[in-house]
Amino acid sequence: MTEGGGSVTVIDIFCGMSRGRGADNRSNRRQVAERERAAAVEDYRESVGRLRHTAYRNMRQTVAFATIFVAVVSTWMLFIGQATPTTFPWFAVAILGGAFGLATHFVRRSRPRRYVLVVAVVLAVVGVTGMFLTS
Repeated sequence: MTEGGGSVTVIDIFCGMSRGRGADNRSNRRQVAERERAAAVEDYRESVGRLRHTAYRNMRQTVAFATIFVAVVSTWMLFIGQATPTTFPWFAVAILGGAFGLATHFVRRSRPRRYVLVVAVVLAVVGVTGMFLTS
């Protein structure tokens, strides 16, 4: 409740937060030249672009490594004799998905790399699902 008897709103809270900084907060700001402002904006955009590029690259690599891991586990299970005639095709599909996951590291252009990664993920998921459903 405020002194007048009304309720406190979000606007009142935010307006009260700026009271300690002085009444003329905008006039106390340092004046920046338009050229400096444009350079700062460009630097910001460039750093955000690098961050996005790095984040997407890390995500693609992690997904590709996951498909490769599924292929390695499937290959190991083949070698230790876990494959039966009904599960063998699913092991082969998972191994093929890992091969496509490995191929993403050799494709340089982004659009084909994305398609190869999608194929790798689909094959790995289909292979693992088939393994679980047939076992």
